[in-house]
Amino acid sequence: MNFVNLEDFKQTESYENFIQENPSTGRLKVEVFTAYRAIPIPDTRILVTKDIDGQKVLFFSGLTDSSGMISNIELPSPAENKNFKPGDDAQYAMYDVTAIHEGYERIKKYDVAIFGNTGVIQYIKMIPEINMEGIDQNGS
Repeated sequence: MNFVNLEDFKQTESYENFIQENPSTGRLKVEVFTAYRAIPIPDTRILVTKDIDGQKVLFFSGLTDSSGMISNIELPSPAENKNFKPGDDAQYAMYDVTAIHEGYERIKKYDVAIFGNTGVIQYIKMIPEINMEGIDQNGS
């Protein structure tokens, strides 16, 4: 995966335009688990990216803790609309959240909406890979 580092991206005009459109900050919490949320999966690599002007910008990379979580990932988002009424279109920024962990499905990817001054939780269910090596496919 080829990413543009956030620090490098901050030096571009594309970043200035992006921040003008997204002057606020939203928070993302990621929870990674298996067995219907019974077993957390620590040390899962979490990547948060966004495609901006033809570049895949890496906003966050980290590992889940012993509880399978990462909290308080701060991401640029549109300003909170304090006059929001039911039926209005909510303003948000979309990010890609990718989970990678050896021994589980190769890659899980989600689209996540981040709202200004709001926290969002993304649950990621990982399924263990089954090693079929040495298993008789005929059931005998």
